[in-house]
Amino acid sequence: MMFSSLISLALLYLAALVIPGPNLLLLTHTAASSSRRAALGVAFGIATGTFLWVAVAVFGEQKIFDAVPALQTGLRAVGGLYLLYLAFSLFRSMWVDRRTALDTSEVVAVPEDKAGQRTYFRKGLLTNLTNPKSLAFWTSVAVVSLDPNAALATRISAVMMVGLMGLVWHIGLAYLFSTPPAQRAYMRAKPVLSVITGAVMGAFGTRLLLGLRG
Repeated sequence: MMFSSLISLALLYLAALVIPGPNLLLLTHTAASSSRRAALGVAFGIATGTFLWVAVAVFGEQKIFDAVPALQTGLRAVGGLYLLYLAFSLFRSMWVDRRTALDTSEVVAVPEDKAGQRTYFRKGLLTNLTNPKSLAFWTSVAVVSLDPNAALATRISAVMMVGLMGLVWHIGLAYLFSTPPAQRAYMRAKPVLSVITGAVMGAFGTRLLLGLRG
């Protein structure tokens, strides 16, 4: 029973990982437009958020929300506003880049990081903790894959398994998208990709805020 429950949870989480969302967009954007060091900071932040999400989920998350309904509403509001902030930051950086870019047909180099790795870690952590995709997954789909009366060993194994999966996946993406070929390709397509990333994050945030009215 323990093994089948863990396999079900692993398959569900794997499916959630490959579906694009704010976590994936932030990580790939950071890796391709900044540096591997910055991307790893984001990756560790997202992985830490995943560890917290699954730990709360398997040890009684719904009980917390039932006891304090305003907590879930507040989390959704903060998540929506934060995603809109990220979208605004992307569009603002595009405007700055356009005004400061040199008149040249060559591909510009990837800019050097000015923010510390802790800043990127916090950005990854906050994005995951306020991510509507994470909130929906850990408050619904993931919970049904585990027996409510599962043994303590099963719950601990689930937390460690999902935490490790998230860490390996996001570090792998950080390395993949921070390679020179990926960064050069990104810099060529940066205006279009920044618009898409900003629009998607803005849509996630807006949808989350509008959902509070229902």
